[in-house]
Amino acid sequence: MNSAYKVSDDFNIFVISDGTGKTATSMVQAALLQFDLPRVNIVRFARIRSREEIYNILDMVQPKKDIIAYTVVNEELAQALRVESLNRGILALDLLGPVVEALKKVSSRQPRGVPGLLRRQEEGLSPKIEALEHAWKESSGFSVSNLEEADVVILGVWYPRREEGILMLAERGIRAAFLILDPALPLFPNLEETVAHSVDKPVIGLQMDVDYLTRVREERVRALGLDRLLYKAEKEVVKEELDFAQRVYDKLGCQVIDVTGLSSRDLVNAIMSQIKKKREEMR
Repeated sequence: MNSAYKVSDDFNIFVISDGTGKTATSMVQAALLQFDLPRVNIVRFARIRSREEIYNILDMVQPKKDIIAYTVVNEELAQALRVESLNRGILALDLLGPVVEALKKVSSRQPRGVPGLLRRQEEGLSPKIEALEHAWKESSGFSVSNLEEADVVILGVWYPRREEGILMLAERGIRAAFLILDPALPLFPNLEETVAHSVDKPVIGLQMDVDYLTRVREERVRALGLDRLLYKAEKEVVKEELDFAQRVYDKLGCQVIDVTGLSSRDLVNAIMSQIKKKREEMR
């Protein structure tokens, strides 16, 4: 299968997990550090629970180009992922299976097949700590399979101050689900339907001035010494992303906040105002 793949430096790696997906994402990131591939995107889907979710994700994968890396302990789901990936000509890497199989050979016990055991100690934590953990796990901007756990759904392009805002919300006990919008990345297949079902929480799109985002991105990239990512601060690239995001907002009919020049605290206050308004409507 590898020989049939198109040679490219511009592809997506889809991380699929029936747990948080953090382990698989870390492994993929560690491998990518061995290459200079600034345009490769990691798209993470966590807490997968059904074949339908798997098939929807596979619909987004480009055969013979993109890669799947997965940690799925439920054997039925893992088998469905293996078979369907093979049928579609998609390279799927099982990151956990080989270790589990090796342990089965040397152990007198069988694997539990229960996802999320590594994070079970989180149960019983305070809402604030739980929200902070949620922000840490979901900070990639691609975990759209778990919107029901969030208190607010935020959509937007890559905005360097996003992480600070999400953590500030978490400090107030608010779990924020963030979905990055990028014309170079596939949209979640059932995004419109999924967001429509989130009637008990505000869905907010972040928009901003082209020149402002261009400057903020360039400052962040240079501060981190990641000159290879300076293309993300090019005005044409920024405008294309913002226009794409606006089309998504228009289609979803969601509330839009202009964050041009706003501090993270001002942004959080604006989001908290929308959350309060939604909760009053739901009473």
